[in-house]
Amino acid sequence: MTRALIDAKAAGELLGVPPTWLLRQARRDAVPHIRLGRYVRFDADQLLAWSRNRARGPIYPLDSNTQSGPGAAVTARGPTPKG
Repeated sequence: MTRALIDAKAAGELLGVPPTWLLRQARRDAVPHIRLGRYVRFDADQLLAWSRNRARGPIYPLDSNTQSGPGAAVTARGPTPKG
């Protein structure tokens, strides 16, 4: 199956960045892209893989059934009350 390449506008929407930023990064060879003459196109799967590889900090599972990650309940243990 052949996938269609996407332009900077669609690629920017995919990553949540302005297309002008994405084109500037392509000129610097900082993002995966394909140059077709004066046109620059992007493969969505390659861009998503590239963005995942740039993740920094703790990586939390996307599974909502887990008990870790942001928003997980935190319990504090202090001194046990006497009673």
